[in-house]
Amino acid sequence: MSVFHPVSVIKREAAPQTTPAAHTHEPVLITEQQVLFSTAAAVGAPSRHTLMTTMSQAMSHAMSSAVTHWRTREVRPHYPPRMPYLEHSLMAREMDRL
Repeated sequence: MSVFHPVSVIKREAAPQTTPAAHTHEPVLITEQQVLFSTAAAVGAPSRHTLMTTMSQAMSHAMSSAVTHWRTREVRPHYPPRMPYLEHSLMAREMDRL
């Protein structure tokens, strides 16, 4: 039957109410040591920063920034080659046009 059908509403209202079952197990107690141990296991060990790791990170950063700067350098515009043996004839031609 449909939820919106009046007969189903009447049947649901007439159904006896069931009480939830009582808990059958005893409560579990967790000690402070167990909480600390599980928290330490979830967080993990702290990282050790030694002089060697700091230096290697600095060198890696310096190299990557240098490579990035080298790759992003501005490209020079391409100029056509000068042909000095044609300059006089080209200038004479332009002067004749005037």
